[in-house]
Amino acid sequence: MKQKLNGSVAGLVLGILSIVTCPAYGIIGLVLGIIGLAQSNKAIRQHQQHPDLFEGIESAKAGRILSIIGIVLSSLMFLIFVFWIFAIASLVASTSSPFDF
Repeated sequence: MKQKLNGSVAGLVLGILSIVTCPAYGIIGLVLGIIGLAQSNKAIRQHQQHPDLFEGIESAKAGRILSIIGIVLSSLMFLIFVFWIFAIASLVASTSSPFDF
């Protein structure tokens, strides 16, 4: 009887959550994606060492793919957020105050 891989479902869930939460400035999705990627890679390594003992490699592989997608999307969202902060800061710095004489 085969056992479920440790971390395969966790990696899958964290990969999905990293995609769902990437609009939250990218920070939450980035953290969840990195943790999901680590969990999925751990499960895949465990399956490669003992392929006859474990099942659920599909969940681990899907979790790894979703985590990578979540990391990429969250990184882009974070870069857009940082760009907006710099754009707003430069706009505020370039406008003159009505109290300047």
